Amino acid sequence: MSIFRGKMMSTSKKDKGQKKSFSKAAMIKAGIIVGALLIIYLAGCIYFNDHFYIRSKVNGVGASFKDAQGAYDKIINSADHYNITFVDGDGNVVNEVSSAELGVGVNYQVDQVQLLLDSQTGFNWVGRLFVPAEYYTATGNSYDATKVKSVASSLDFSGQQSTTESQDAYIDFDGSQFVVVDEVYGDRIDEEGVEAAIIDAVENLRTEINISDGTCYHKPAVLAEDDNINAAVDVLNGYMNTAIHYDLGEGITEEIPAATKATWFTWDDDFNVTFNRDAIGEYVNSMGEKYNTYGKAKPFTTTSGEEISVPAGSFGWKIAYDGEIDQIIADLTAGQEVTRDFTYLYRGTSHGEHDYGNSYVEVNLSEQHAYVYKDGQMVIDSDFVSGNISAGNGTHTGVYPIAYKEKDATLRGDNYATPVDYWMPFNMGEGLHDAKWRSSFGGSIYKTSGSHGCINLPKDKAKEIFETVEAGWPVIVFYTGNTEQDNYLIVNPQIKVQQLIAEIEAVTLESEAQIVSARIQYDALSDEQKAEVTNYQDLVNAELQLIALKQQAGLDAGAQEPAPEIAPEVAPVPAE
Repeated sequence: MSIFRGKMMSTSKKDKGQKKSFSKAAMIKAGIIVGALLIIYLAGCIYFNDHFYIRSKVNGVGASFKDAQGAYDKIINSADHYNITFVDGDGNVVNEVSSAELGVGVNYQVDQVQLLLDSQTGFNWVGRLFVPAEYYTATGNSYDATKVKSVASSLDFSGQQSTTESQDAYIDFDGSQFVVVDEVYGDRIDEEGVEAAIIDAVENLRTEINISDGTCYHKPAVLAEDDNINAAVDVLNGYMNTAIHYDLGEGITEEIPAATKATWFTWDDDFNVTFNRDAIGEYVNSMGEKYNTYGKAKPFTTTSGEEISVPAGSFGWKIAYDGEIDQIIADLTAGQEVTRDFTYLYRGTSHGEHDYGNSYVEVNLSEQHAYVYKDGQMVIDSDFVSGNISAGNGTHTGVYPIAYKEKDATLRGDNYATPVDYWMPFNMGEGLHDAKWRSSFGGSIYKTSGSHGCINLPKDKAKEIFETVEAGWPVIVFYTGNTEQDNYLIVNPQIKVQQLIAEIEAVTLESEAQIVSARIQYDALSDEQKAEVTNYQDLVNAELQLIALKQQAGLDAGAQEPAPEIAPEVAPVPAE
């Protein structure tokens, strides 16, 4: 047993020596390999410190293992010695053009290639065995722009069918705010797209252009990420978010519909936003149609309870077209929420049922009587004398605001200068005032001995009215019944003469008084008025027939019954 154990121990020591020897040899061999690799790597680092990596390209030209000058020379040699082919999605050649046709050249020096090489670190050359490196100089390859444009326009792509047209990104209103709608890329080949594709290929010395990848397609000029279009949307939505509330009082309000407001803006090709005054004006006009009362006849219930329509005067609401547009623009530009009324050119008293409110002066020309209402209660009434009808100075009907009040004024006309104590003008020189020269008021004085158009009042009544009314109060002037028509006949007596002649039908001896009356009133007309009596010849014929009848009856043809006298209604008095 001892001998056996001794042999066993001897063998084990021998195996261990062999293993130790083998391990040392392997380590030496591995060290040699690593050393060799390290030497190769270091050599590569040194070499690629001034040579381009393997699988490197400069401006599309292979530059592997070349220094800057070698790469530059190869680029120059390649610049005008290649063709560019246009292929479709299936790889079929559609068009081909040579670099010479495009005037291809190199418009940079070797120093730009050297800069690219200097940016390369030699320590990374091993990684480039697996990942190729592509470099581009700051300045690309040159070309003749005129030749490129000419070539692009001459190429035939008519065989390529288009299904979609490109569209620029644009601004739209979605019902609540403005948004940018994305651009659309179509598939129509156009000259500009081909030109851009050629330039890109030339600058990178590429030899193939695939017309199916969109390179040659007509491209949108405006993209959704464009800074200008997005800035414009921000401005527009800022305006949309600036609220203008209209409060007219008496519970009447207006809000601007978002869809209407969205039409108030416009922008140019560079997306500079401006206000569309015409569109804003359309809204202002629509509000005018709803709320303007100026220049419109007004329903009115007289003190006696008669419901009439008073002709339009110069009183009422009228929104200022340009003024309101300017105010809207100012409000939106300020960017602050605002509540206000419209901007007015003319103002009424109330936005309620009647624009004249419940404080006004009622001037009934038929009654020749005035009534002053304050806060709905009649506080003053008085007879007056209005404009002289027969002299053509009738007081104008309508609703007018009192312009101002003045004490101790002098009224002046073509042939008069009359001092008054209380003067309240309301329409083109017509006004309310005292008339100390008159001893009586009311009735029909105005028809032949009225004023020049003013409302003449007793002094005490004029004083009361003066102390009650204020500038801006409406004066409501009107006729009732047939008075206005009767006054028209006074001013136009030729109409009555024409009617008298028309009433002479079959002439008999009994017609004499009627014919004589028509003759007398005709002769009293002015030449201008006579010219308007279109049936005057009928009067002459009737007179001749009457003479013949009287001769046949053995009567004196020259003797005719005198026409009855027409006395004036009142004696004339001075009128202002």
